[in-house]
Amino acid sequence: MTGWGLRWAALALGGCLAVTGGAGLGGCDAAEQTPYVAPDQAPLPFRDAEPLRDGLVVFDDAALTTEDAAIRTEAGICQTGDLIGVACAPNGQGIGGAEVVALTTDCFGEPREVRVIADARGRFRLANLAPGPTEVNVRLGSFFARYQAEVTANLARPVNGDNEKLCLAADATRLAVLTGDFDRIQSVLGGLGFEYDLYCGDRTNHRPARQLLADRALLGQYDILFVNCTSGIDLGNTDADVQAAITNLRWFVEQGGSLYVSDLSADFVRRGWPGVVEFIASQSPPSDGEDCCVCADCPPACVVDPPVPARVCEGCCPDDNSLPAECRGFSGTGGQGAGGEVQGTITSDFLARYLSAAQLSVNFNLGAWVQIASVRDDVEVLVADPSGRPLMVLFEPTPGGGRVAYTSFHNHAQATASMRIILEALVFRL
Repeated sequence: MTGWGLRWAALALGGCLAVTGGAGLGGCDAAEQTPYVAPDQAPLPFRDAEPLRDGLVVFDDAALTTEDAAIRTEAGICQTGDLIGVACAPNGQGIGGAEVVALTTDCFGEPREVRVIADARGRFRLANLAPGPTEVNVRLGSFFARYQAEVTANLARPVNGDNEKLCLAADATRLAVLTGDFDRIQSVLGGLGFEYDLYCGDRTNHRPARQLLADRALLGQYDILFVNCTSGIDLGNTDADVQAAITNLRWFVEQGGSLYVSDLSADFVRRGWPGVVEFIASQSPPSDGEDCCVCADCPPACVVDPPVPARVCEGCCPDDNSLPAECRGFSGTGGQGAGGEVQGTITSDFLARYLSAAQLSVNFNLGAWVQIASVRDDVEVLVADPSGRPLMVLFEPTPGGGRVAYTSFHNHAQATASMRIILEALVFRL
């Protein structure tokens, strides 16, 4: 920019530092960002779950380049603008802790990032942005979205035109769910507005789940796999198909996929990553399973034709059942936890901010739930009982890979409002 006698002036929005003679380029660097807080702390005015409006464009895969949009007046003043908004789930619910990044330029047109963490209600403010089209990214756990917003010099404007909400798309992340029998994590996902693929994986109909775990190419298409309580798959079996499923689960997490497991499906953690989490639970001794019960690519002799009609119940597997009668019984893990209420302490800062509390009452409507005895030092305890015994944990088996979460409590028929909020928060840690 030779030949310019640049003079910068600080704007009321917190723009460039006033210097003279073109020196002190650090004056254009963004100050540390703080979450946007409405002056009166009242609920923010926005519309819930609306279609995207003008001023917001969702980009699928194409990289968006930010041109030198910084505007200078004839006097050489650097002009910038701010974007304010609310990071939200597809249903419009604010999601605290989301990382929001604007790809913008400094006063000389050099690329830079302005990065901020949304507050507990999902609110954020991106300050000192170059006017013009600006790419804004939202990330939380495995969930990611890329948007384009318009920055106006000398103004703080809503990131989505006249709407402050910047919501993740329903298909922002590919989710797979094994149905189970005593958990319905899919109701939490659906409540947040996310789409998911459901695979039959309960104690009476589990062949589709086995086929998913056996197919590395299919499994690898997903970002998160959710395994509800009582999957019907005994990973203690020594059969080749079962051992291949364990190998594929480890591969899935090593490649960056994340895994949610609840209660009586604890073997997905115990067999997948031995010694990381120790459980107080019974388990079947290692043995061969019945050939027709453990196969993924089954011969015709193992397929009931016509199949048994699907069970009719909330959250049950929707498919007709081709398993032989001898394969429809329960096997695998059994717990020893007593029914009743347990006062839980939230030891995760992220979850505590999400709930705005450090304690919650955990309701176990049935006994025989799986307790956690101990965890390895590198496991993060998210919720613990009064004795300090973990109730919900999270760990990363391979540095840079995906995460594995296990929770003794879940949502089906037992969740309080606080428990459901904690489960929502856990989804965003994966």
